[in-house]
Amino acid sequence: MELYLSLSAYGGVPTREALTVFWEAGVRYVELAIGPRPDTDAAQAIEDFGQEGMVYRAHHAFVWGDGHHPFNLAQPQDWNYFQRLTDWLASLGITAYSVHGGNFSTRSDLALAHHPKGDRPKAYACFLENVYCLHQLCQARGIVLGVETMYPTLPTSGQENLLDNADEVAQFCKDAPEIKIVLDLAHLNIWHHHSLQAQQWLELPPERLLEIHISDNDGRLDTHSPITQETWWVSQIAQFPTVVPFVLESRLNRLPVSVVQQEYHRIATLISTQDVAVLKIT
Repeated sequence: MELYLSLSAYGGVPTREALTVFWEAGVRYVELAIGPRPDTDAAQAIEDFGQEGMVYRAHHAFVWGDGHHPFNLAQPQDWNYFQRLTDWLASLGITAYSVHGGNFSTRSDLALAHHPKGDRPKAYACFLENVYCLHQLCQARGIVLGVETMYPTLPTSGQENLLDNADEVAQFCKDAPEIKIVLDLAHLNIWHHHSLQAQQWLELPPERLLEIHISDNDGRLDTHSPITQETWWVSQIAQFPTVVPFVLESRLNRLPVSVVQQEYHRIATLISTQDVAVLKIT
């Protein structure tokens, strides 16, 4: 079972510094993600460690050489940017890329008066059109695209995430059967009645899953906390598909190499407890 470490786990420093810590900790499987401090060296750092043997996947608005470019797939997009991004991924031999579904505002009094959930149908339709366009770009470059399960926001946030509930994820699976799902177990912990709904998604056929994101939280906010024996999904590890990569997203910001190595090894051991082979730290 492959265990990737997300760059989001070591944010606030330049990409080269984060990758250096990962490399010295023996981590060879890394997911590019938002978190590192944007700088002009990011793309070169990624390429340099790739030449040394680091293996990458990529997630959403990760930091690379074209500047930091946040995006919301529930809104119109700059497709020239995505062409450059997917060309760059392909040039490095990266074959897996995942995105968020996007979000929409619920602050409009008029929208709330006529649509109690804001303009979710319009946002979902825009997202679906965008993700199909992105899928075509990825497919033409040998990249497999996945979309992540999201989480309900607090009522005071003024926005809602798409794919933040079981019904909408199920609808997306029907609407886009060729696009894979990224199962974020920490996000599912924030779903209402998550224990029943999460069980359903753990039973997805492995071929529908791109990867599984893991961290912990209090069931209210997506805090990317450390995983413990009490983390809700730990007791269900035996049900996880053994051919789907895991991505560790728990915060390790500015911790020394020894701590990063210890935590990576601890989680690798945890997810291999059901007689599943795990990548050794070299």
